[in-house]
Amino acid sequence: MIIKSLILLSILFNVIGMDQVSDKIDQSIVRQDMGGGHIVSASDSIINSLPEILPRPKINSNAIKPAIYSKNYLLADPDSGIVFLKQEHKSRVPIASTTKIMTAIVVLENYELDDIATISSTAANQIGADAFLMTGEKITIESLLNCLLIKSGNDSAYALAEHMNQDGETGIEKFINKMNEKAAELGMRDTNYRDPAGLNTTGYSSAFDLYLATKYALKNPVFKEIVNKDKEVVTSIDKRYYHELNNSNRLVNEYQYPGAIGVKTGYMPEAGHCLVGATDRNGKKLISVILNTYADTPSASADESRKILDWGYANINW
Repeated sequence: MIIKSLILLSILFNVIGMDQVSDKIDQSIVRQDMGGGHIVSASDSIINSLPEILPRPKINSNAIKPAIYSKNYLLADPDSGIVFLKQEHKSRVPIASTTKIMTAIVVLENYELDDIATISSTAANQIGADAFLMTGEKITIESLLNCLLIKSGNDSAYALAEHMNQDGETGIEKFINKMNEKAAELGMRDTNYRDPAGLNTTGYSSAFDLYLATKYALKNPVFKEIVNKDKEVVTSIDKRYYHELNNSNRLVNEYQYPGAIGVKTGYMPEAGHCLVGATDRNGKKLISVILNTYADTPSASADESRKILDWGYANINW
């Protein structure tokens, strides 16, 4: 009976995002007397430690819901898993270049940073935002990740996807399969990727799924470091080509928003202006997702992100 109760607790804490508590309970279940099936004293320490971990952030009682001018949005605390604000947060919509969050996840889990990619003409000639990669250029995976996440280069997205191919293989299908497999693993139920850049508008995701992907991606120190840069310069292996990268995320770049640590912008006519933001102020963390702003201006997604994050830090009691 005790074991069943602990299993249920483990599942509950895992669902709401309290991974540390879930892990401790799992360890307690494993550490049992194999002869009699009794939980050893480790379970007592877990139960005793729960009150220290259970206090969770709450919205102040006098908080007034802000007017956020986007069709789909979400504000959540990644540590507790609490979603404080939401609107159509599980609707399946085009997400433009916020797709590249998952592209980076797959790259970081399948490539080495010092691997060298050769840029194909297909990658170099992608439309939209690019890092001005050149056909035949040889460049490291780490440099391509900077191009992908800072400049939002569609050329770098395709170059990274093509790098997964073995001799005789072409296209991006193998990489896209990896993206969708990872999405399923993370519980992203309203997501289907069709390309690594977000150019294919038949692909879709949701504000909530982007929150799940971002929460996971930020656990990787390389990802976290790159999305927090306001600018960078990367070069080809032979130093022939230089690529100056300015972060398209205004929270990190021109706004210098307090505590901003990333994450990713996006724009397509079908998706509107989008921004996944993340902040950390003395351990008080928030992830915001703004999709398809009502205003069709380059700064709209950053303005709405700033507004929802301002509300969070003014009205959430940690």
